Amino acid sequence: MVRREVVASKVSRARAWLKDAAPPLLGPQEAYLADPQRRDLALFYLFLAIQECIDLAAHWVADAGWSEPDDAASAFDVLAERAAIERETATRLRAAAGLRNRIAHGDAMLDYERVHREAQEGIPALRAFLAAIATAAGL
Repeated sequence: MVRREVVASKVSRARAWLKDAAPPLLGPQEAYLADPQRRDLALFYLFLAIQECIDLAAHWVADAGWSEPDDAASAFDVLAERAAIERETATRLRAAAGLRNRIAHGDAMLDYERVHREAQEGIPALRAFLAAIATAAGL
């Protein structure tokens, strides 16, 4: 189904980035907003973790030979349709992919309060996805 060595490497990196991103993003919003340098570093780590999850989802779908997704976020839908991940997790991961796009395109109007709110559900969804793919790879 999925190549163990690819999954092991990507899951390890994504978990490390989430570990660094989580404290400011899951802590009090006021503290997150008060320190722009820490805020932006956490956002960058979150971006990297989301990208790894997108890559892992595409890898999982391709290796399983399932229908090719229309875009990066749709890979999570394919996984939910195949019962590889929960539908709710897929929905939250689609939102994370949208956040990744807003960060990647340098949205000058990035709403940091919204990012903080989205992280409350997004980080647990990313962790659930990483656990599911690690299990599928036999890790």
